[in-house]
Amino acid sequence: MILILGVTLYTSRIVLDKLGVDDYALYNVIFGLIGMLSFLNGTLSIGTSRFITFELGTNNKDRLKRTFSTVMLAHLVLTGFILLLGETIGLWYVNNVLVIDPERKFAAQVIYQMSIMSTGIAILQVPFTSSIIAHEKMNIYAYIGIVEAVGKLMIVFMLNITHVDKLILYIAMIVIISIIVAVLYVISCYRLFDETHTLSQPDHSIFKNILKFSGWNIVANVSNTLSSEGVILLFNIFFQPMVVAAQGISRQISSALMSFINNIRIAVNPQITKLYANGSYEESKKLTLRSAEFIFYMLLLLGVPCIITMPTLLNIWLVEVPDYTVAFARLIVLQNILENFNAAFYTPMTAANKIKKNSVAAVLICLTQFAVLYVLFHFGLGPLWARYIGLISSVLFSYLVKPYILYKDINFTLRELYKCIFQCLKVGTIVAIISFGLYYLIPQDTIWGFIGMCAASVVVVVVVAFAGMEKGMRGFVLEKVKIMLKR
Repeated sequence: MILILGVTLYTSRIVLDKLGVDDYALYNVIFGLIGMLSFLNGTLSIGTSRFITFELGTNNKDRLKRTFSTVMLAHLVLTGFILLLGETIGLWYVNNVLVIDPERKFAAQVIYQMSIMSTGIAILQVPFTSSIIAHEKMNIYAYIGIVEAVGKLMIVFMLNITHVDKLILYIAMIVIISIIVAVLYVISCYRLFDETHTLSQPDHSIFKNILKFSGWNIVANVSNTLSSEGVILLFNIFFQPMVVAAQGISRQISSALMSFINNIRIAVNPQITKLYANGSYEESKKLTLRSAEFIFYMLLLLGVPCIITMPTLLNIWLVEVPDYTVAFARLIVLQNILENFNAAFYTPMTAANKIKKNSVAAVLICLTQFAVLYVLFHFGLGPLWARYIGLISSVLFSYLVKPYILYKDINFTLRELYKCIFQCLKVGTIVAIISFGLYYLIPQDTIWGFIGMCAASVVVVVVVAFAGMEKGMRGFVLEKVKIMLKR
């Protein structure tokens, strides 16, 4: 995780420098469009992970094999559907709606086609990555992640030495790496997991259950895609490429931060689902709340130093910092911290197959968010409103919608939910007050001042979070630290 985090930040710096603001913005717009076309992938990915993990929890090997075959067929069908959408509606949008420099029309066409290819590979890879995560073989997940990180470093090397069109070269190398990674996942699964050896006859009852589960998930993912990737398309319509580039950089920071955090969630979520599958409901609930609190503290540990030192961090990281980047990056990291419970509380919903209410809420909130942004931009308001509205949506999901659904459908009590939430917010508030006080005391006009501020904010988070933990969790953390030190 640390290696991937470092590589992501380093390669983003070089890619922006070598591509330039306009080409970097074009790349983000094209991928934003493909992201909207491939919304079904996110839906099916969640369903795939849930059903494979659930069958492992019930220890029914025959049904596990039939489940894998069924989801593999579903992903093949989905890949064909995405190709159809991409070569019809998507291609029309690129040619007739996107605001593209006439001199870069050919490059836009090339990277669009390669983006479709990369997306198809990613979709077909999902059943295999889901199997690795469900079996909790995190070492394989880590090793292949390292291979992917090394591949990104190779891209940077190629951009430095070549004189061909750098944007086309960049996306071509991305496709090659995605193929290598997909092959490694397939080989690893074939060697380790019996259910991936043969594709048996798909089970219609399992397929029906997956479709039923995915039906409401489709609604939620369409809405979420519109509110995230749709923002990029709105920026392309209403603002200069510089704004799109600034949004792209802030999302790179968010992606680096959340890849670290999501790898922790990936290690926890299968256990929550398996505990629920075998009837250990209280243990599943306890792990949900404890992991939500722990991950919130990890978000503070990574996010608070980033927010406070963002101007200096970006000046060190990037050769040229586009306008709005600092504000975008600070707000998106803050949003990542605040929406922790949005992600943490979704896992028990998928385990229990109770996602209808969440999907309905997603439609109402995300479509409203997109419509409001369109109106605000149309009447001349600035791009930062995208982040303000995003923060409001995250707060609604994390602190009202998700707790309500867990209370109504999955036997969580409001007391235990808001005890966890208020505990985290209390720690976050104390950390913010102390850290911003230190921000005005420690000058950051030198590299040592920057390092000192980062170190001070990390210490503040560790001390305040540890002091704020309940006694049982504090003892758990101490025991784990002792074991690590002995090793």
